[in-house]
Amino acid sequence: MQNFVNLQFTYCLWGLVPGSLTNENNPFNDCSHAYLAATKALLDRLQRKSDNPAAARELAMRIDTDMLRAQSALEICIHSVEPFNTAEIIMPEWAGVVFNPFVLLVYAISLVAVAALFAVEFWPRKPKKAV
Repeated sequence: MQNFVNLQFTYCLWGLVPGSLTNENNPFNDCSHAYLAATKALLDRLQRKSDNPAAARELAMRIDTDMLRAQSALEICIHSVEPFNTAEIIMPEWAGVVFNPFVLLVYAISLVAVAALFAVEFWPRKPKKAV
């Protein structure tokens, strides 16, 4: 189960895409909900079958309390009601990336960062002259 959570989190680009949970039109929204559903399932399993269920119960209560305090516990989005199968990785809707300005911004920044790292590493350097 932990492996699935990690894979799903990776496919969701580590939660770095702005609005992936708060914007239902975000192409990463379904993917992020699958990650959260898997994490909740893992926490539920830990509460039932771990060596220290009290720690898992305490964490679950803390999360529930924080969600109630932030008033996000009662918010439901279109992907919140979908069942998720932990045998299936939910991919982002790549076709929607073209129409999402926040996602395009993240990709552009990432591309510039990778290009800069590549340029620094492979840019020809002037050899130092021996004195």
